[in-house]
Amino acid sequence: MGNWELALWWACTAATEEYRPQALSPEDARRAPAIRSAKALLDWRVSRALLQSVRTAGATPQALSLSHSGGHALCAQAPADRAVGADLERIRPRDIHALAAWVCSAAEQAWLRDAASLPLRQTRFYLLWTLKEAFIKAAGLDFPADMASVGLAPLPLGEWTLRPPAGRWQAGGWQLGDEWVAAAVWRANQDDPPARLHWRAAAGCELPAVQLLGQWEGGAE
Repeated sequence: MGNWELALWWACTAATEEYRPQALSPEDARRAPAIRSAKALLDWRVSRALLQSVRTAGATPQALSLSHSGGHALCAQAPADRAVGADLERIRPRDIHALAAWVCSAAEQAWLRDAASLPLRQTRFYLLWTLKEAFIKAAGLDFPADMASVGLAPLPLGEWTLRPPAGRWQAGGWQLGDEWVAAAVWRANQDDPPARLHWRAAAGCELPAVQLLGQWEGGAE
């Protein structure tokens, strides 16, 4: 079996120029009139413009997972038979200690405390958060109740493995530019080859520098 492609699409606020209300799905068309705040409307237009672009680019049925944060959006695009989840978060000050106690395992909390600087602690926190959110989406788990049950688990020599829901999973985490952390997870089949990961930008948007924070696999069929 050859490698299969997982496309990760990025959109910035410029994507709003491509937003087309008439191209919304029936479900989104019903939801759109309820959006009131300027912030929510910006996120909506950016994410739906990205989703419309991704759907147009895919010639066959696709599995899609959409996330937005701060006027930017991320969409993971995989073959239709794949379970996939993605999440994007803007790095901003948060009460990391309180949130970690709520959604992280003891080992994950220790990893955050061991960070040598606040920027590193923030990056690690958002990496864990996006991984957990991506699993919630891909596996149909409950938010926020199930966030503490998935994430990363320590291995000897400082390495980490996935702590996934049932099944075999693969995942990746990235920092985009200075402000963003993203993660994607996908259900893996027995003897699955690695996915070919491709980053793409929506029309009018420039993809920031992409730094790999880690790739992992874990679980069993």
